[in-house]
Amino acid sequence: MISKLFIVSKAGEILIEKDYRNDFSAPPEVCFQEKVKSSRGFSIQPHFNDNGISFFNIQRNDIYLVACSASPLLPVMVIELLTRFYHICKDFCGVVSELSVKENILLLYELLDEFMNEGYVQLASTEKLRPYIQSTPVVVQKERSPATEISSRVFGIETKTVSGSASSKPVVQSPSEQNRNELYVDVIERMSAVIAADGTVSQMEVNGSVNIKNFLVGSPQIKIVLNEDLVVSESKEKGYGSNVQLDRCTFHSCVKQEDFTTAKTLTFVPPVGEISVLSYSVSGEMCLNQPFTLRSFVGDADGSRDVRVTLRLKSNFPSNIVAVNVKVRFSLPKSVSSISSKFSSDEQTAVVNKADKQVVWSLKRLPGKTECIAELRLINQGSGKLSQQEIDPVVLEFEISGYTSSGLRIHGLKVQGTDKGQQRKQFVRLITASDSYVFRTF
Repeated sequence: MISKLFIVSKAGEILIEKDYRNDFSAPPEVCFQEKVKSSRGFSIQPHFNDNGISFFNIQRNDIYLVACSASPLLPVMVIELLTRFYHICKDFCGVVSELSVKENILLLYELLDEFMNEGYVQLASTEKLRPYIQSTPVVVQKERSPATEISSRVFGIETKTVSGSASSKPVVQSPSEQNRNELYVDVIERMSAVIAADGTVSQMEVNGSVNIKNFLVGSPQIKIVLNEDLVVSESKEKGYGSNVQLDRCTFHSCVKQEDFTTAKTLTFVPPVGEISVLSYSVSGEMCLNQPFTLRSFVGDADGSRDVRVTLRLKSNFPSNIVAVNVKVRFSLPKSVSSISSKFSSDEQTAVVNKADKQVVWSLKRLPGKTECIAELRLINQGSGKLSQQEIDPVVLEFEISGYTSSGLRIHGLKVQGTDKGQQRKQFVRLITASDSYVFRTF
């Protein structure tokens, strides 16, 4: 059972809290606040123990949703509970951020009262909670630039995003708003990789999901047709052949799994709001397409103490696909005060981020089958020479629209059981983004 649930900003401010059991001698949120402040922007472990208290958290946008308990609990269960509560908040508020939480405090307290009672979950879906919520949501416009909001962009490119899109507005709206009759299907993959200096892949993994944002009128049945050659297997033979190979799959409770087994089709009647109908993982170089290769060269600059760093970034995906928000980061040596730079093309910048102690090379757009080069000179103010170890590793951040590294695709989308005379809009989007994409330099 959950003892307390609260929401914390990235600055460590408690935005909202609900104590269900009052079984702590000291406020547990103080411990988590210290964790947030000491993390300095880095991720916090989703589950940890401190002084006999179990903490569970998920980070969404600029906030943490946190649950704590005085008794041991299964971490996966509590993380799933927090994720469901986040999606419920998103359905009611449209955007879940620090600003939207502050603007909708009364509404969120109503949700917490109905969502859980004495530490036990009562109502965990938007449809069941709707009749008991009286507060009207205050709509807050989301920010589009952070990578954490990629799932709500149309095709992931800002210039193609429709302002005031359905993804930034509450699902629970007035009757006229509820009749918008739209369906969004997002295939989102987050890549993690460690690539050695010689280009060999030490580790590569994708965690993906097929997400549904359902704004359809009525309760129609939806069928999503995936790749015919899709295989789910963790055997040693995995990796051979050209078919799409997944390690594991988990389904939402509304999905008919027998249709997936026989016809690679997801058949379901979704609730109103946002759900993940399929979650999957893929690992291994043989089963994934590597979207980027990076070559780095580090050496002395004209015999001085300065260091010349040359980075060659090549995109391996098709030329009709564009990556956006591409950033290459590496550590800034302590004795480096500034840098000078030269690039192979425009729309590239390199800056010193002294707060994070990093050098950041940014590219606004990078089409497929393209190579970009950055020549950076690190101005060394120290007495000794810089070593290559001081800039290792190089971390790559990216966001690619219309592309999946696993090869998973949506080949058909059918909505059944609705009035043919109604105007219905359907959007299918494929997005691949970096989670932890690391290149070693030596």
